[in-house]
Formats: sequence, structure tokens, C-alpha cells
Amino acid sequence: MPSRGVLDTTLGFHIARASVVAYEAFEVHIGRPYDLRKVDFSLLMLLAEHGCVPPKGLVKMLSLTPPKLSMVMERMQARGLIERTPDPQDRRSVQVALTEAGRKLAQSLEPVARRMEQGLKKRLSAADHAKLIQLLRKLADGPPADSRSSPT
Repeated sequence: MPSRGVLDTTLGFHIARASVVAYEAFEVHIGRPYDLRKVDFSLLMLLAEHGCVPPKGLVKMLSLTPPKLSMVMERMQARGLIERTPDPQDRRSVQVALTEAGRKLAQSLEPVARRMEQGLKKRLSAADHAKLIQLLRKLADGPPADSRSSPT
């Protein structure tokens, strides 16, 4: 492979290249067949795992702004996949949960997602896969990048 200069050591470049492969796999296995966006799928699977979750928790888990989460929830609610109900501890707040249709869809997506992941994991050893997940979590969960810092 020819040198790409500074891009050879630019993390964002390599993440973007890898994301093209991962996003295409998602579209083939889940996006087009189930008419779901990546964030829709993530919301479904998080709610399947955690049950009722307040929107604040979903904002954090999905790394979304509150307005973006609101748009996603409206779309998913219009499809009959999620519902918002009053929080039993605080009637001013709501909880988000899957409807029966949402639970069925999430259950049917689990094996599809596993097959999709298997295809992506074929490119890596088990140790490389575990390390990549660990490193990506570290990057995503770390403190925000300081966009104000000047180039050196």
C-alpha cells in the first residue's frame, strides 16, 4: 500500500475508513432490510437490554444531544416500536420502553446483528477484536477533545 503521508498516523482517518466497512455491513444486514438507521438499532437494543430508561440516560448511552434523541424517539414512536410513559417515581419525568412490536423486532435483530459482527470479526483475531473494542471505548468515553487547542 502506498504511503498516505500524514494520514498514515491520523486516527480519525483510519476510524473513518473502518466505519465505511462497518456501516456498509450494517446497511446490508439491518439498515435496508429492516428500514432502521444505526441510531434506531442502537436505541432498540439498549432498551431491550435495560428496559425502561429515562431520556437523560439514553442521551448519555447514545452520545446524542437531547433534541436529536427527541427526533429519534418521535420516529420510533410513530413506528410503534417505543413508548414514553410517566416515571412512577416522578410523574413530571418520562421513561422510554419498547412496545411489544419493539421487543419482537429487537429479539429478531439479535441473531442478525451477531451474523453481521461475525463477518466483521473475520478480519481480526479474537485478541485484536477485544483490544479494538477496548481502545474504541477508551476513545469514546474519554474526556472531550479540546477543539480550542492550537496546532503545534
